[in-house]
Amino acid sequence: MFARDGLDVAAVLAHKQRGAAIAELPGAEAIPADVAIGVVGADLVVDATPSSAAGTEAALARGRAALRTGAFLALCGKNALAAAAAEWLLPPRRGRVGINAVLGGAGRQLASELDELRANCRALAVCGNVTTTVIVQAIERGASVAAGIEQARQLGLLEPDPTLDLDGSDAAVKLAAVQGAVFGEHWLRPVVPATIAREEVGALDPALLRDRARRGATTRLIGRAVRGGALRVAFEEVPASSPLAAPPDRVVYTYELPTGVRVHTGLGVGHDRTAQALLADVLAAEVRS
Repeated sequence: MFARDGLDVAAVLAHKQRGAAIAELPGAEAIPADVAIGVVGADLVVDATPSSAAGTEAALARGRAALRTGAFLALCGKNALAAAAAEWLLPPRRGRVGINAVLGGAGRQLASELDELRANCRALAVCGNVTTTVIVQAIERGASVAAGIEQARQLGLLEPDPTLDLDGSDAAVKLAAVQGAVFGEHWLRPVVPATIAREEVGALDPALLRDRARRGATTRLIGRAVRGGALRVAFEEVPASSPLAAPPDRVVYTYELPTGVRVHTGLGVGHDRTAQALLADVLAAEVRS
């Protein structure tokens, strides 16, 4: 919906709280979102739609429409970034896309250090799926896989489509997005997340996980990429002292540099913190004067 003099936010909120659709408001018209973005020409576009492989093309269209008009684009969904990381994060669009919420609150760190990482990073690792961390910790304490999944559900950590967490798809999309940002180029075809080898929660061996815990180690779902190499997502034994042994309230991204390992940590997990991470991008947005 578009109004040249601005929308009555209170009226729109009341309308939505009654369970009604925006398209039912007086003067509203249903048009594709990318067309609406182009027509409005907003200074700031916030795309808070959920991640969905089926919705990738639509998300790309929305993002490209926003960037064509010169808007700052703040993202929440991961699939579009995985498909367009090099296109959106490198010049000429550098600094026009906020990815903080996409990477669980660690996106601003990546953006600020991207030049250095692209020049020097040799390998990267992603512990970005907190749902599997909750499940692993539950199993280590003696619970079943099913009980671990239920605990993650009660904590509100499962994706709207739970299979994205449980079959490794969510971790693969995040890995593809970070790999595209650090190793990708405009002329290279982006990695398709569905082609990344990944392990599923259902394949976990509870006895193995508990044995690792007794030895002072733990298990995490880790996505890995090396410059010019294949990507993979797998459950790995991780020393308890490793940065990748992240607790379930955060995500961790590590980058192997000649000077050592660079660690980025994000606390933007769960509904509230994801919203806070998205808001941080909005508040830091550089919009046209």
